Amino acid sequence: MISWLLYYVFLVTTGVEDLFPPQFLLVGNILMVFMISTVTRKKSLKKCCISTLLICTVWMVVEVIALLILEAAGMDECVIDVAGSFISKMCMLLFSVLLDRYTKEKQYAEISLRYFIIALLVPVSSIYMMHHIFLIAASHSEYSFFSVVAGILLLLVNYVIFTVYDRMGQAAELQSRNRLYEQQLDLCSHQAEEREGYYLELRRMRHDMKNHLSGILGMVNAGQTKEAGDYIQKMLDDGIGTGSDEISHTGNIVVDSLVNHKYALAQKDGIRFEARIFIPSVLPFQSGHLAIIFGNLLENALEACRKLPQEQRYIILEATYIKEMLQICIKNGSPEKLKKDSSGRYLTTKKDTGCHGIGLASVEQALADYNGELFTQYENGEFRASAVLYSNSVEEK
Repeated sequence: MISWLLYYVFLVTTGVEDLFPPQFLLVGNILMVFMISTVTRKKSLKKCCISTLLICTVWMVVEVIALLILEAAGMDECVIDVAGSFISKMCMLLFSVLLDRYTKEKQYAEISLRYFIIALLVPVSSIYMMHHIFLIAASHSEYSFFSVVAGILLLLVNYVIFTVYDRMGQAAELQSRNRLYEQQLDLCSHQAEEREGYYLELRRMRHDMKNHLSGILGMVNAGQTKEAGDYIQKMLDDGIGTGSDEISHTGNIVVDSLVNHKYALAQKDGIRFEARIFIPSVLPFQSGHLAIIFGNLLENALEACRKLPQEQRYIILEATYIKEMLQICIKNGSPEKLKKDSSGRYLTTKKDTGCHGIGLASVEQALADYNGELFTQYENGEFRASAVLYSNSVEEK
């Protein structure tokens, strides 16, 4: 409301004739529209810049064309000012509604800064050219037809440019999804290796158990019951059949394999790893999504801990499933507060930004299928990531 009030005051103030130069009015309108676009739309600064310049370009061209058409029709100057302003605003109202509906249906990833600046030059140049064409047509009536044609051509050029921008956004989104699929395949590969390890361990246990039972049977047949009892007690004390490198025993293959795999990596790096997981063996969520969520959050925690001294490395994992809601909370030591980009996403600290920095983005994408949310917080050297998934959203879908 404050931003709209400021814009209204600006329009009323600049409505006084010959009080401000045309360049000031042009720049002021662009800044005011950008302010409103930033405040009212929860989008990144890049998208706000693009939408602002698109609105201002079309608005300027429509206003010039409307005024020139009314002037060619022989209307009075007073009527031209009022009617032209009304027609241009109605056209822009329709255009903004269509633009809002169009942008809601398509959500694409942001393009790189280099291509964004290149795409931005076209609408900026169009506004500059249209401004001077309007001043020329206002002073020389013989250029009226040229102004209309030039305005239409500039609209077509901007339409092409924003179509190209839209395609670049699609390409960036496709590239991001491909990286996510590669990451999911990598997680599934780790999961397959874990299962293969379990099968090998099971085969080894069966083979060893056969040898143990043969030895015990020989002792019993020989009447060495005390020795057989001692041998069985020793097997129980040694923990035969238990996985010493396992910290998750929920029965859920995906969660157990991922958590135990990350636990083994943490043990190698001297990271204290605690897990309190209370979930059923069967969850109403896709295994691939669970692998992405647990795998990425734990991998980020491991990377952060590796940058800390030995005594400051720790990871605490908590997961519960209560009332059709899965809650995951991971706390870990972190060397510094991570930086965010203009859209609010955390930036990777790795040099290869093209292949990294998509962990939390992939988690958010997986959570979106269950109307879930991801909350992150950094405080006193500790980074906390909390994810919530709702199983009732699966039934609705």
